[in-house]
Amino acid sequence: MAKRSAQSRKSGKSAGLSYLEPHTHNQHDTQRRVLDALSEKRRNPKLSLSAAAKDTGTTVKTIRSYAGPALEIRSGRIDVKAVDRIARTLQILTPSGLETVTVRNSRDATRISRHHHAVRHALLTFGTDTQALERFAGKTLRAGGKTYSFVTDYKTLVRIARAGEVYFLDIYGPESGV
Repeated sequence: MAKRSAQSRKSGKSAGLSYLEPHTHNQHDTQRRVLDALSEKRRNPKLSLSAAAKDTGTTVKTIRSYAGPALEIRSGRIDVKAVDRIARTLQILTPSGLETVTVRNSRDATRISRHHHAVRHALLTFGTDTQALERFAGKTLRAGGKTYSFVTDYKTLVRIARAGEVYFLDIYGPESGV
């Protein structure tokens, strides 16, 4: 039996095992599908994990291998925890433009997603309905040792959008190291 390092014994993880650290384009694609399945299951608690996996084009086995710490067994079934600590690289709109950040939990990822939805709604209504955007006024996000402010001013949003930095297809950041 292979010896485990003292660090891996303390953390309870296998030596060298790291969740959701993709290195190839295929792994990035798989990571996104797994995160989508976790999100789908959190939004629809009555949905089974296998149905969420099928809806997002992945399998329960892949979810278990990529996101094991985000899962737990409840009543004999595999379910998704309310919050996970899986790192994911996302894009956030700040007053200075689009920035790529690595968040370390699903709560921060959800905040970024809600901000993206508020930005989209404000831009599609031409600034007439910015109520959802106003909820982010003065709010910040800490990630990677830096603090990021959410952009909430409609004029700043329009400037950033005209510069071509607003995308609504994907909030995930660019693939790094591939």
